Parts: sequence; structure tokens; C-alpha cells
Amino acid sequence: MSRVADRPTSPLMLQYRDIKSRHQDAILFFRMGDFYEMFFEDAEVGAKALNITLTSRGDGVPLAGVPVKAAANYVRQLVGQGHRVAICEQVEDPKKSKGIVKRDVVETVTPGALIEDGWLPGERNNYLMAAFPRDGRIGLAAIDLSTGEFQLEVVASDAWEEALSRLRPAELVAPAAATLAVDDGVLLTEREAWEFDPELAREELARRFELSSLSGLGLETDDAPAIGAGGALLRYLGELQPGGLPHLARPTVRRGDRHLWLDEMTRRNLELVEPLRPGAKGVTLLEIIDGTVTPMGARLLRAWLLSPLKDAQAIDERLDAVAVLLTDSLGRDRARQALTGVRDLERLAGRAAAGRANPRELAALRDSFARLPEVLDSLTGLAR
Repeated sequence: MSRVADRPTSPLMLQYRDIKSRHQDAILFFRMGDFYEMFFEDAEVGAKALNITLTSRGDGVPLAGVPVKAAANYVRQLVGQGHRVAICEQVEDPKKSKGIVKRDVVETVTPGALIEDGWLPGERNNYLMAAFPRDGRIGLAAIDLSTGEFQLEVVASDAWEEALSRLRPAELVAPAAATLAVDDGVLLTEREAWEFDPELAREELARRFELSSLSGLGLETDDAPAIGAGGALLRYLGELQPGGLPHLARPTVRRGDRHLWLDEMTRRNLELVEPLRPGAKGVTLLEIIDGTVTPMGARLLRAWLLSPLKDAQAIDERLDAVAVLLTDSLGRDRARQALTGVRDLERLAGRAAAGRANPRELAALRDSFARLPEVLDSLTGLAR
């Protein structure tokens, strides 16, 4: 593409500066025809991180660019290194524009806000989590943007490390004044304290899910810290995804008294999902018992292992279901066969709802839906 030697105060650079001023914590991918361009410090950081050529415009402004068709791979590299990437698109047809083409940021990609196919391991969730410390407790809200799953929870302050190791968020949103220990590799995003206000959050949650009150979600007065965290998380996601979150499910409330408390040391020593010796294969409980045939089943099994039930009735019901599968080998084989070929419906549906699914993914969604009647029949047969 041609590079016009505009001065830094040209209309194009003024537009760039205006948009960049609203996304100072992100590398701005500025769409210009068939390329996303990075300017100034973004160009220097991006060129080094991506190992691409750093050049300059005719006016001396540092410049680095990547082709639009290959941009996904470059964004993935930047996010993998802990950067945020704001995608600024041309929001009008350049052929019909009068003067500078209108541009706007349509999405900001962060480690906790990934929905691209192939970017995430299918066997585990990718949580974006908010934490709100208050009165000796911590309210938690966790969203997996790729599946639409939304969890709320309140834990004691001394259970923070347990919750962090159980959910393993890719990104943590917290008030700027909070002092929370965060694992290496977790992107910390600080927000203003007022965004975690429970009363504002109640309004945010009720408006988002079209509810007159939050009682229908199982939320109580004592859940105020979790509600505050949930509201702040929704507000932050609204900035990352200006187009909305149509696939976001209503939040579920996790009650700690219904689950066995396992700290990180216990999980590691028992080798539930990770080996004591890095790189060891076939030694964790998850690897040994995981016979799931769908990514959804793999994620659910992992979550169950990290958060065992404590309620006797719930345990008995789960064991009864396992007993049926063990005793009815033919029925079990039918169910497994029916599930074979079912793709990751949660993530495919999430991408479709967000308008991000490509033809191949839509076809996979169609084919997976077509298998569901057979899955239902096989499970109904087991229930008999």
C-alpha cells in the first residue's frame, strides 16, 4: 500500500492520536487498507515482539505493519507475551468516504478475552476473573468469554490462593488499591474502586440479564462482594467488546460449603491435574481417568476434580450415574459413539453469537447439532 508522508499533525495522525488516547494501555492495530499499522512506541514494541521490520514514515514517525489476512497470528503472539491489542477498523467504505475514513476500535484482545478458534486448549477454561476484597472476604466473578460461562462466588480472604489455583485465570481485574497476590503469567488489570460498588453492580447485572431483582439467580445480601466483582467485570468486558456479549450466560453461584476445600499444595501433591515433575506424562489423576470424547466433557471433568463435592446426596447422585454407565456397557458405547463427532459446541456457539464464526466453524456447529438427537436417544436409553 502507499504510505503518504503526512506530518504528525495531519488529519490521519490526528485521528490516530485521538483513538490511541482512549487505548493507551494497548497496542493499537490501526487499519489502513490491507494492513494494520502500528505507530510511535507501539511500532517499536510491536516490531521487537513480533520480529518484524521497524521502519518510519516520510515524517520520521516510527512505523510497523502486518497484513490484515495474517493479523490473527500476530495478535496471538502479542497477547501470548502479555500485551493487549486494540483492533481499530475502518468502519465505513473508503470509496464512499469524504476525507479521512472513519475508524473505531471494535475489539480489544487480552489474555482473558480470547475467543478465536485454536487459540485456547479445549480441555480447560480460559477465565477472566474479577476480585473484590471487602470486610475480610473476597468477591469473585469469573467469565470464560469463549464459552459464555459466568460464575460468582465469595471466599474468605485466607482462601484466595485456593480460588486462584482452582480457576487459573488468564487475567485478573481488581481495584487499584487492592493487594492480592497473583501468579506469574496472570495479567493484572487495575480498575477504579467505584466500579466494584455492589449497588451499581446490582443495576448492571439486572440490566444485562433483564431481571427485576437478583434473587432469581440465587444471590443474597451476603453476596455483595461477588455482585460488586460481577458488575466491574461486565463493565470491563463492555469496553473490550463494544459490540456486546450476546452469548453470555446468566451467572451461577458457587457455594464453598458444598465443595471440598483443596489448597494448591494438596492438589499438587495428589497430582490431580498437574504432575509434580514438569513434563511427566500419564501420572495425573485426570490423565488416568479422562475418557471424555468432547472438549465440553474434558473441561467439566477437570472442574469436578479441582472442586470435589461435599454434599452426600449430590455425591450419591453422581455415583449412581457412574454406576449406570459401568453396568450398561452397550448403552455406554452407544452414548460414546453418538458423541463422537460432536465438536466444541460451547465455543462454536459463542463465536457464532458474537458474529465471529467462519464458514468452517458454522458447518461444524451444524454437524454437531445434527448429532444431538442421537445423543439424546442414547442417554434416554441409559436412563431406562
